[in-house]
Amino acid sequence: MRDIIYKKKQSLEHRRKLICISENSEDKDCKTHVRKSFIYFISQADAAPLPPVCPEVYIRKRFNTRTCEEQFSFRVKGHFYIAQERTQLKVDFCHTLRIHILWKSKLFSPKKPVTLT
Repeated sequence: MRDIIYKKKQSLEHRRKLICISENSEDKDCKTHVRKSFIYFISQADAAPLPPVCPEVYIRKRFNTRTCEEQFSFRVKGHFYIAQERTQLKVDFCHTLRIHILWKSKLFSPKKPVTLT
């Protein structure tokens, strides 16, 4: 069984946009919940935009062997500049991916076949 929920919210008044995709699936081995979200906020840029800065990346992975749970979180935050007509706009963004797996059996994260070349 697989359920997918798609949400899109935007506010022209507050210059924000949110896109969220949530997926729940279940098979004989595990239950999986995956959530992806993309958030954008637009503001007026300063007179001289700053040089590009690398986005911040956050990664976290966690295992719980007692409850047979596996969690993974990935987030990227940053900004970029765009030109619209004669104005500079700054776009702040935050992209998030969260995966939560609940294993049904005590066989935690089954082994996958690996081939070495």
